[in-house]
Amino acid sequence: MKRPTLIKPDGMGMSTAQLECIGKLEEALESAKDGQILALVLVAVGPGDFGIAIAGADAPRLNLGLDAAKTEILSRVLGPKRSVIHR
Repeated sequence: MKRPTLIKPDGMGMSTAQLECIGKLEEALESAKDGQILALVLVAVGPGDFGIAIAGADAPRLNLGLDAAKTEILSRVLGPKRSVIHR
């Protein structure tokens, strides 16, 4: 019988992308605690689906930020480097 596999014991086995996500979330949390974030949109992508969360009421700037994010994603997917990982 095959032994069970431990998934991510003590954070080991996380990909570079997962660690980058954790770092960005920690940075954003600290900025929010310091009063520097008034609204946000979070898009979280998992292995089979995605989810969004919205907080705050600054719809015009949230929309502008989403447009900027979409432009950046397209440039990484369609651009000459074709890389979706930010380095």
